[in-house]
Amino acid sequence: MRNKLTLLLAALLLTVTFLLAGCDGATPAPGQSGTAIPPKAAEQPSPAGTAPNSESTMQLTVYHATKDAMYLVPEIHKVPVNSHPARTAIELLLAGTKNTELVGVMPAGVKLKNVKVKEHIAYVDFDDTLIKNNKGGSAGEILLVGAIVNTLTEFPDIQKVQILVGGKKVETIAGHIDVSEPLSRSEQIIKK
Repeated sequence: MRNKLTLLLAALLLTVTFLLAGCDGATPAPGQSGTAIPPKAAEQPSPAGTAPNSESTMQLTVYHATKDAMYLVPEIHKVPVNSHPARTAIELLLAGTKNTELVGVMPAGVKLKNVKVKEHIAYVDFDDTLIKNNKGGSAGEILLVGAIVNTLTEFPDIQKVQILVGGKKVETIAGHIDVSEPLSRSEQIIKK
């Protein structure tokens, strides 16, 4: 009887140890609710029995346009894990693409001021260059707005995106799409 109890306690202790080992202890920074890293952007585990020899990474999906301005195409980036993955994703969008089959959608010189997530809505704030340097055109504006919204809604905690310019809501970026309210993901413009 005593051996069975000892064996049962050992099994329980082993189970608790495995459960605790699976937790990374990461918690969002204060005021950063909703910026949790999605499962596909989680830290990559190191091979069994080895210590990580480099910084942990996460995968972020950013959308760029096809050359014919018809669709958005996801581009996967592997970047160091950080506490602001949504901001990092928008910075990657601003940087453009290195894929020669795709084109960036952001106007030149646009600066990101802030990304904040509250109640499943991402509030992404750009400087006024977003409007001033926009080349216009309905297709360009659809792809620009779609790229911002689709990039941010890749995160499970973000369901909608409110685009801000200079900290304020704007009616439109180039006169073709109403961006005065939070926008949902646009699957139909993603090339399958």
